[in-house]
Amino acid sequence: MAFSRRLCLALLFIIVPFVLMGGQRAGEPADPHPPAQDHTGRAVKAAFRQDPLVTLLGATFDQIGQVLGEPDEQGYDEWHGPTYYILYQHANGGAVRFSSPASIKNKTAVSIMIKPQQEFLGVRVGMHFDEIRAILGAPDFGPELGMDNLYYMDYFFGEMENGIPETLVSFSAACNECPTDLLFIKWEG
Repeated sequence: MAFSRRLCLALLFIIVPFVLMGGQRAGEPADPHPPAQDHTGRAVKAAFRQDPLVTLLGATFDQIGQVLGEPDEQGYDEWHGPTYYILYQHANGGAVRFSSPASIKNKTAVSIMIKPQQEFLGVRVGMHFDEIRAILGAPDFGPELGMDNLYYMDYFFGEMENGIPETLVSFSAACNECPTDLLFIKWEG
């Protein structure tokens, strides 16, 4: 028992300073392009929770407008079921769309669709699946052929009591080797 306690303490004294220094050895310059971290790692989870778009999940359209300003477009459609949406266009051609199921009275954003050229967690929509995997780590699902003959690669963040991920982050592309054309973020909370 005493041996394993000493071993644990010794490992702590070796590992903690290494982690606190960002994984680099003393005297080495920091790598400007650190290696990809698995998406289950604390760094990516913390970045996910602090992402400016993710912080708007669960916000009302009025609250989103207070943060992002007046949307470029707003309306109602049935593309993913009966939903209200607000859309923000960007100068580079990309767009961000917040959606709320029509059944929610106060128009609360439960999903976000991000078009090419927009960035999320260091990934740009338009990258290939391999490039995304190199940044976010191994996906929880895919890439595999799914609905509408598109390929999907999914990451799960957080869990609810029933085992369903709190938030789904799904990249889609026309083929397995094609650039991604949409990022869909769905909050189940």
